[in-house]
Amino acid sequence: MNSSRGVTTTNLIIYVIAMLIVIGIIATITSFFYTNVTNLEDNSSNVSEITKFNMYFLQEVKNSNNDIITVNESSITFLTGNTFTFQDNSIYMNSSKISENIKDLKFSLEEINSKKVITVLITIGENLEYTKTTKYVMN
Repeated sequence: MNSSRGVTTTNLIIYVIAMLIVIGIIATITSFFYTNVTNLEDNSSNVSEITKFNMYFLQEVKNSNNDIITVNESSITFLTGNTFTFQDNSIYMNSSKISENIKDLKFSLEEINSKKVITVLITIGENLEYTKTTKYVMN
């Protein structure tokens, strides 16, 4: 009579194969997680550049004594004399750089219900692009 205590070779092979499958699944999930975390870190540092631009631009737009003098795709000039310009992957307010690592920026102007609405389209990022469109209403 054979004793059924202990682990047979077949059982051992099945256990090893099952463990290899589990380890493979965990490694794949971990790899995806770390790749996404790296992409998120790159993107979040660039999003802060949009926030910096937004801070300066909102201050200009919400000035009650202000108006728009000229608008083209890459620049906008206000009555206060401040000009926002996109060149060399940066945004400048007059001659001061306020945002960098910007891939593209476009200004456009339209009038809705007798209010001037400025649309700003900003694209940031190298490998993983992020585009944000914001509409500003002049006071």
